[in-house]
Amino acid sequence: MNLRRIHKFGLQHWLGIAVIGVLAFSGTASGQRKKSFSEEEQKWWAVQPLADVVVPEGEQHAVDFFVERKLDELGLEMAEPAGAGELVRRMSFDLHGLPPTPGEVADFREAFEKDEEKALEALIERLLASPRYGERWGQHWLDVVRYADSDGYRADDLRPNAYRYRDYVVRAFNEDKPYDDFVREQLAGDEIAPGDPERVAATGFLRHGVYEWNQRNAEMQREIMINEITNVTGEVFLGMGIGCAQCHDHKFDPILQRDYFALQTFLSSVYWPDDRKHATEKEVSEYEAAFGAWEEATREIRGEMKSLVKEGERKTYDFRVKTFPPEVQEMFAKPWEKKSAYERQISFLVDRQAGREVRMLAKPEQVLKKESAERARYEEVKARLVGFEELKPEELPLAFLSTDTGREAAEVRLKGEVIEPAFLEILGGEKPIIEVREKTTGRRSALAAWIVRKDHPTTSRVMVNRIWQHHFGSGIAASPNDFGMLGEKPTHPELLDWLAREFMDGGWRMKRIHRLILTSRAYRQTARFEPSNVHDVSDPANQLLWRFPPRRLSAEEIRDAMLAVSGELENREGGDSQGSAVPVRSIYVKKMRNTPDRILQCFDSPLGFASEPERLNTTTATQSLLLANSEWPLARARAMAGRVLGVRKTASRVEVEQVFELAWGREATAEEVKTGLAFLRSQRAVVGAISPGNEPFVDFCHALLSSNEFLYLH
Repeated sequence: MNLRRIHKFGLQHWLGIAVIGVLAFSGTASGQRKKSFSEEEQKWWAVQPLADVVVPEGEQHAVDFFVERKLDELGLEMAEPAGAGELVRRMSFDLHGLPPTPGEVADFREAFEKDEEKALEALIERLLASPRYGERWGQHWLDVVRYADSDGYRADDLRPNAYRYRDYVVRAFNEDKPYDDFVREQLAGDEIAPGDPERVAATGFLRHGVYEWNQRNAEMQREIMINEITNVTGEVFLGMGIGCAQCHDHKFDPILQRDYFALQTFLSSVYWPDDRKHATEKEVSEYEAAFGAWEEATREIRGEMKSLVKEGERKTYDFRVKTFPPEVQEMFAKPWEKKSAYERQISFLVDRQAGREVRMLAKPEQVLKKESAERARYEEVKARLVGFEELKPEELPLAFLSTDTGREAAEVRLKGEVIEPAFLEILGGEKPIIEVREKTTGRRSALAAWIVRKDHPTTSRVMVNRIWQHHFGSGIAASPNDFGMLGEKPTHPELLDWLAREFMDGGWRMKRIHRLILTSRAYRQTARFEPSNVHDVSDPANQLLWRFPPRRLSAEEIRDAMLAVSGELENREGGDSQGSAVPVRSIYVKKMRNTPDRILQCFDSPLGFASEPERLNTTTATQSLLLANSEWPLARARAMAGRVLGVRKTASRVEVEQVFELAWGREATAEEVKTGLAFLRSQRAVVGAISPGNEPFVDFCHALLSSNEFLYLH
């Protein structure tokens, strides 16, 4: 972790304890003035316009032109081209996060021998057209936006509808949604397409932060939430760690404290309604009409039921409200129409907690004594209600979205001064044109429009850098969330700018950038590191790409690949999140912040507490012990053995060769087959008397699933 990230990490945690420091501690008078930036600050690479880079016409691939030019400067050359087997496995994991099947490997080898370029083009198109592509690349995005299915903190309650955002992301990648639309919808989908529930679901981006049900200081909680949304917006879309400017002008980057709060004004009115429907306006209208008819028919019954539990519910609700500070209770007591946008946000937080308390502690069986006349009457009346079930329409699904509390914006103040919306001073400090919407402030749409303007210097750079990162293991700029002065400068700045411009000129289409990268010689190099190779002397970290950088599979790839080769993996097209025991892809497994899946946690899947643009990819003894001793990988080995052997108990050379192909994506050598058969004979001698089943073959499958060749991608 570099100095910049340490500073940011410490600041955010300090703010959780003393948010008032945002106003009380300021290193400069930035709230009262504009700043003259130094020459160095004005030349900061990330805020410069995209360079007009020209690639010479010729047969050389555009990406290779930049890579080879850098290598030439150090007298280096690219490695030999990768073989067909290496390429098909690499591309399958890169685009799908899954291993190729033996049939896919064989088909590609055959096509590759006839015409390499056509075979590669067909492979890339097949992989990009599959729903598995969106699942793999959607996971990368979910890491960055701190997605989780639970609240975090002590309660860590499940967010049962958070998956709607996950499904939106997967769908967006599969449909190759233009990135500028992708950004707009996540920041302001409710303003752009209020009648389209699938696009409104994108605003779930704004509510993935940690939430504490037991926080009674509603004003501090609101401050933490809005600050978190502001910070993550800067990191995800701008590649800037703007959180360091909450308390003072940024110590390292030309970002003013005033900039921070001017940016926050676009987001300051956000709240998270929990009662909206994930449905079109027509569907809602039809439902309300049918529901209204049911309400009218059952008015008397429901009225009596409500009267019986009303007192218990009211006491529970009022008790929770009275636990909030007096000034918060005062805001909450105002009529909704007389509340300011800020007071509405505070009231929402109070009502959210009090309503949850009623649902948990004021059920009829809790507020009505078991043997009482009231309880008996309640059950009697409730039984009458059953007779109207056919009239009652099926409930519409609930949405997971964000919106504003109304057309009025919540004020943002710095040292008593009301801050107006504006963009970063280093980028000109432009004041936006804001169109107030029917039900919202319109400010988030204005922010999104600025972020995706073609003359914005960071937006396209940030995204193509993320795409490059997940193909080569590291971005052209190796700190993908931090293009600041303490972040890593790009190794190939002209390539980054060329890709960024190609990205925008190509309609902001991500699949187009995949094609550019995957067809380059730089990507198609072998990952082999032979003893005669001396490139490491001048570029030991392989930053200039003189070979393809090998990497360990990610946590999700390891889990999903085991399920795939064992024959257990069940494909699905979205839907609610599943328990980790269900054999679905990891992106569909419940991501509980405090109790993550053991396999995913062990192999460094992020917990979702903050934006995580990079995986740590540690190598620990715990990982080896889990692979060797945990029941989960052993169960996959059993399933794999059963898939190959069927009802047979012992394996021959054919089954040994088949398992090698499934696990490693290639044919086994004669020596490997010989070793495998010897292993089976020795295991039968040890366990045969104890277990007459296929345990030796299970052990063999288990060994391959725990091997480096299975766990690493070259």
